[in-house]
Amino acid sequence: MRKVLCLALGVAAALTALVGCSYDDEAIWTKFDELEQEVDQNREDIATLTALMDALSNGKVITSTETTEEGVTLTFSDGTTVTIKNGADGKDGLNGADGKDGKDGLNGADGKDGKDGDSLFESIEESDTEVIITLTDGRVIHLPKATGENDGGEEEPTYELRTLTFEDADAKFTGYTLYGGAEINTWSDLIDDVQYGGSLTYTDFVEDVYYWYDEGNTELYHSFKTPYWGGGHVVSNYVIADYTTLPEGHNGWYELQMANPLGGYNGSANFAVHNGYSDFFNSQIYDASLQTLEFADGVERVIDHMYVTNTDYVLNSLAYGDGFNTPATADTWIKVVAYGYNANDEETGSVEIALCEGGVLVTEWVKWDLSPLGKVAKVAFNFAASEDQIGSYGMNCPAYFAYDNVAVRFE
Repeated sequence: MRKVLCLALGVAAALTALVGCSYDDEAIWTKFDELEQEVDQNREDIATLTALMDALSNGKVITSTETTEEGVTLTFSDGTTVTIKNGADGKDGLNGADGKDGKDGLNGADGKDGKDGDSLFESIEESDTEVIITLTDGRVIHLPKATGENDGGEEEPTYELRTLTFEDADAKFTGYTLYGGAEINTWSDLIDDVQYGGSLTYTDFVEDVYYWYDEGNTELYHSFKTPYWGGGHVVSNYVIADYTTLPEGHNGWYELQMANPLGGYNGSANFAVHNGYSDFFNSQIYDASLQTLEFADGVERVIDHMYVTNTDYVLNSLAYGDGFNTPATADTWIKVVAYGYNANDEETGSVEIALCEGGVLVTEWVKWDLSPLGKVAKVAFNFAASEDQIGSYGMNCPAYFAYDNVAVRFE
């Protein structure tokens, strides 16, 4: 908006200057056309930047890049393309010819120290694993490339990423719960009306089951058959920005166990919350010794990554302590550990991520690379903690974490 305003003022100034000296119709319209082109360039750049951020947030990977007379075209794993266009005279984009006085043109000859460029894009670089786009305000976008080589040595896609977002608009198929005969049509239908003791996630009947299945997309499936206090993964959209003060009307943060301070990843609404762990004391308490995500169709696949963060319940417990736990110190650490299993139920490996390290709490969404597990039929999650978080009855810190945007490789 500021740039457009400046352009408008520039038009006025140019017209005033020209009229004040001598009337030159051609000069006026030439200047006007130049300024109008800059406005159009900004409009196109914003649309391009929006498309790039959408690709990044949805786990798309670049399968090919092509430099043409028009600019640089990126092709993504879902078949969509984005073109970062060249600018005229080295001012507004990539590879502009005669880049004199062009501050922002990429690779324009003699374009250094210019003042007139108006592109949002400063440079674009390509490595074996990613495309790096630098904006003129200093921000950098890293877009991953598909991996793999053909016989000619050129890279070609070996997989596409499909992402479980828990958002209604992205659902191919959501899931069911048998509690109370509830009708489930969207992911949001799986969110209980209260966070503790609700009709969907708490029941006295062990034959009831809460489950969801991302059929036709990632094929990931999860279920639990006992009340949520016994462990499981629930869909949530509960957000409480302040984890320091217990909201009025509640007896403890355990009643708000499905909330985090952020909402879903990247500003979305829905996410999932894991509860449960296994140790020397609690191996028989939870619904499963380790809570799992599995591929319902039985096919082994690589789970590329997911995003994780702490819940309000955990953050409050670690920051201030509670009836079971003491506040975190500089020696405190809490980690989530993921174990991969193949179709024969053999462990393929494990990876971990810290949600508290040296007393520092994770309060943002963090990307967790799960690809080192290799191809798995299921992945199970457990917790590990420092000695100050372990008591006579197991881990004192609540065994919860929130996760979202689970990306799976499909070959």
